Amino acid sequence: MSAGLMISCGTEEEVGDASLDLILSSSSVPVGSEISFQLMSSIDGDVSASSAFYVNGVEINGNTFVPTEANDHNEVYGVFDGKTSAVKTFSSTDVIPSAYTQKLLLEDYTGTWCGYCPRMITITNYLTDYSPNIIPVAIHTPGNPTDPWLYEHAVEMMSSAFYNTGGAPAGQFNRIVKVDQNQNVAPCPNDRQFFHDQVDPYLNQNAPLGLSINSSLSGNNLTMKVKVGFASANITNPKLVVYLIEDGLSHNQANYFSGSTIVNCDPAYNYASMPNPIPDFPQEHVLLKAYTDIYGDAIPQDAVAEGSVWSWERTYPLPSIVTNAQNLSIVAFVLGNGNSIPTNGALNVQSAKVGTNQDFD
Repeated sequence: MSAGLMISCGTEEEVGDASLDLILSSSSVPVGSEISFQLMSSIDGDVSASSAFYVNGVEINGNTFVPTEANDHNEVYGVFDGKTSAVKTFSSTDVIPSAYTQKLLLEDYTGTWCGYCPRMITITNYLTDYSPNIIPVAIHTPGNPTDPWLYEHAVEMMSSAFYNTGGAPAGQFNRIVKVDQNQNVAPCPNDRQFFHDQVDPYLNQNAPLGLSINSSLSGNNLTMKVKVGFASANITNPKLVVYLIEDGLSHNQANYFSGSTIVNCDPAYNYASMPNPIPDFPQEHVLLKAYTDIYGDAIPQDAVAEGSVWSWERTYPLPSIVTNAQNLSIVAFVLGNGNSIPTNGALNVQSAKVGTNQDFD
């Protein structure tokens, strides 16, 4: 035998590179529920405890993951000993409640120039104090001096061809039902129950649909995702409206009740003792912009089915009128079951601070 020559007896097998097999505990998981991953090596067996796992490009802690939002195509892979498995996918699905909470849209047609508008502001506060399921929006209208938050479509919305508000102040439930402001002598109605009685019929009923809102702000760009979940197929002419709202504003407020004599006035809202105008008066839930048509973007009729979910997602720059991005909210509602704008009322409404996720409820 020549020196250095090695001859195999044929009893040893050459060992190749290990292959990795990624195993998912499920192909679909509801949002908020856990999915687990296992990585199997063809040589070392189960190497999950020594592996790193990545979901949608981000390394997770351990081999379990809880999705926080719905996604039809989550990507996952594992890494062991410098080797990467093939990518697999799973879906995370919305958790649909068995019943949706009925909420009520309250639109207040107002103005900083409007000396009688504090009355409707008082009523709005009475109602939002009464129930967290009442979602207010202040639509500022034209007058003298010009309102700094004058909404571009306010005049048209107030006209007799549309919602026929009769001027400011005016309140509308679910777009199409007038708020009765005349419980007591203006400007300071003191019987809160009078106004609570007006909203009870709307709150104490089943909701035919629900909404979720998820939004994020990157620089000046606002990304919004609104989902509509249907509890009924008996909805016609559905349309989605999405508002941008700002809280925490203030401005001089005209006050025509300054110096008047008011009997039995709620002391929290005694405008008679305040000057005209009232300096730095709080201006809350101010409508800045609609990201849909003000009368709604159509939802496809074939999307309306019991248990179904329809999604709307957009990214837009913030309007220049924004004062403080930390005080922004999204209000979204669905109009339906009417054959014209004046009869197509809001079926349900949802609100969420910008940068937060509000699930179906």
